[in-house]
Amino acid sequence: KQLIKQEELKRLHKAQAVQRQLEELEERQRALEIFGVKLERELRGESDSGTKDETQMLHEWFELVLEKNKLMRYESELLIIAQELELEDHQSRLEQKLREKMAIDGKSK
Repeated sequence: KQLIKQEELKRLHKAQAVQRQLEELEERQRALEIFGVKLERELRGESDSGTKDETQMLHEWFELVLEKNKLMRYESELLIIAQELELEDHQSRLEQKLREKMAIDGKSK
C-alpha cells in the first residue's frame, strides 16, 4: 500500500510539473504571436517603424517560425506525457479494483 501511495504521489507531482510547463509554454506562444503580428505588419509596410530593412525582418520572421514550431513540438511532447500519466493512473486504479475483488472470499464470489 505504501508503495502504491508513493507511485501515486510521484505521478501527481509529475502531472503538476507538466501542467506548469504547459502554462508557461502557452505564455511564450502568446508572446511570440504578438511579436509575429507586429513583425508581419512591418513586413507589409503597415507599420510606421521603417528602421529595419526587409532582410533583417525576414530573418526575424523565419526565426520566429522556427521558435513557434519548436514550441509546438514541445507542447505535443508534454501532452503525450500527460496522457501517459493518466493511463498509468487508470491502470493503477484497475489493479487496485482487481486486488479488492481477488481478496473477496470464495463464497461471496
